[in-house]
Amino acid sequence: MTTTPAAPAELPQHLALVCSQFSRLAARRSDVGVGTVSWRVVATIERHGPLRLSEIADRERVSRPTATTVIKRLEEEGLVGRTPDPTDSRSSLISTTTQGSAQLAAWRQQLAHGVGGLLDQLPAEDFAALERAAEILSRLVDAHDG
Repeated sequence: MTTTPAAPAELPQHLALVCSQFSRLAARRSDVGVGTVSWRVVATIERHGPLRLSEIADRERVSRPTATTVIKRLEEEGLVGRTPDPTDSRSSLISTTTQGSAQLAAWRQQLAHGVGGLLDQLPAEDFAALERAAEILSRLVDAHDG
């Protein structure tokens, strides 16, 4: 399948759509054994450190009840834990457990294996372009996902 490059004005939506589609393709090919929300939430918590439930909901763009359900399930599985928030006694901070970090590493390996076969088929210049694009996207996320 060949795609026509997006016009500059169309690039933001084209990029967002293709990244989302690629993420779903990676999840389907990787068979991580859980929904993408689970490993995404664990990855978000590990990346940003302990977070309040509301922060997780905001970062993942889900409702607070959805985040509550996901966190409860992850707690039951031993992948995340709660500690009292030292700045607000009414809140808890959610962080990954040792088991959660290990499971996240396993999920990342499965994703790498599932997607690696696709990337291995690319010509070297396309692979290099994707590496560069991933670096650029990572910098954008780091700069604006605070």
